[in-house]
Amino acid sequence: MSEEDAGLKEESPSREVETPVDPGIVAVASDSSRAASVDRRSSSMEPAGNLENQLVLLSVFYQGKPLKLPGTHDHIHKVVFRILKNVCGLVSHLALHFPEGWDKEKPDNETILTLTKLFNRIAKPFASNWSGSYNTDVLGDWGQRQCSQKVAMEITTYAYECAVPRPADLNTYYKSFTSETYGETNLEQMASIIDELGIGSHDVFVDLGSGIGQLVCFTAAYAKCRKSVGIELSQIPANYAKNLGGHFKQLMAHFGKSHGRFEHHQGDFLNPKFKKLIIEEATVIFINNFAFSPDLMFRITNELLQDLKHGTRIVTTKPFGAHKKDITYRSTGDINSISDTRELTSLEYGVSWTAKQVKFWLTTMDHTKLIRYYEAERQKKLEPKSREGSDEVNEREKKTKKRKNGKESDGECSSSNTSQNGKKKDKKKKVSAAGTAVFTASTGALFPSKYYK
Repeated sequence: MSEEDAGLKEESPSREVETPVDPGIVAVASDSSRAASVDRRSSSMEPAGNLENQLVLLSVFYQGKPLKLPGTHDHIHKVVFRILKNVCGLVSHLALHFPEGWDKEKPDNETILTLTKLFNRIAKPFASNWSGSYNTDVLGDWGQRQCSQKVAMEITTYAYECAVPRPADLNTYYKSFTSETYGETNLEQMASIIDELGIGSHDVFVDLGSGIGQLVCFTAAYAKCRKSVGIELSQIPANYAKNLGGHFKQLMAHFGKSHGRFEHHQGDFLNPKFKKLIIEEATVIFINNFAFSPDLMFRITNELLQDLKHGTRIVTTKPFGAHKKDITYRSTGDINSISDTRELTSLEYGVSWTAKQVKFWLTTMDHTKLIRYYEAERQKKLEPKSREGSDEVNEREKKTKKRKNGKESDGECSSSNTSQNGKKKDKKKKVSAAGTAVFTASTGALFPSKYYK
């Protein structure tokens, strides 16, 4: 069931009530059967019972709708009180008729009902003064159609508190020290990831192991993704997620805010029925795999990540790829050969299970990386042949040059010998003509002829 269906269920009680709800009072259901029907759509995970009261809070925001919540649960009253404090903090004269010091106390349910009636009496005429436009001068970020980080976090927190009356109970639905161990990523950390990655309306965000789904709702509000989807294995948390999504949609409508499409599903994200969503549609995948077993990590890598399309980004709390590791022949089958992994900005207290800083990692699929590796290897194999060919050419050039140099050298020697022979003949002629000296070949000296007589 999609969140659009869940949202319709939240709005259906108003269609079942035959008479309009008086904005100044708490509406009372006309019969027990209708009360039971509405209670089945309530925010609490407690067993359904007779719903006698319904809290109705009028909106002072442009295009905002009345907020209608079941009035039989204490935690719902606390959420309404927090909303009253927030809105009256923005517009102080909405609390004109409230008792002095009302926001300093922890009121009981009856007091909150009274405050709701007083608020609605002033809120209705006040809202009519907006004159069909957003009032950012008075309401600040809350007066914008789009959600700022602060507004998205606040509304998601309201929805969380409506859907989960006792957060500590969530740990009882998971097996300890297994891949199902429950842990939440805080909204501040998620906002940092959205900003750093530039996630926006062009993206499809998928949370694998989404728990109660608050990150899916927050991303739909803050990033306004084309689609945000959560897949949770355990049935009880998945039920909470459906409930949270319904409250989130109603709260966004109350505050006059727009959001992207979102869905929550119960099931194993390795099930083939989710493969098309993950492989073909997803552009950003979030996996809180901090406690995942090696076997599950191996299955995720081989059954999902290897098939992801180029450019898909995966955010994790434990890296799948090796950080700054080059490809080798032995690693061509690893996820590292088709992806790049780097560390993201990690905040202190970014997760619920420890006060220590937990690192977040970004793995980006890059199928050209392996192609570049094989191309480089091919070039390496071609280089020796190229060098051999080049050496042969050089050798031929050397031989040719040597032959040329040899010919020139032979010519010079021949010329030199001819010159020397001519000089010797001239000398002999001179000696013979003089008759006074004898040339000795051993010394090359001329001695007077008297020494040889």
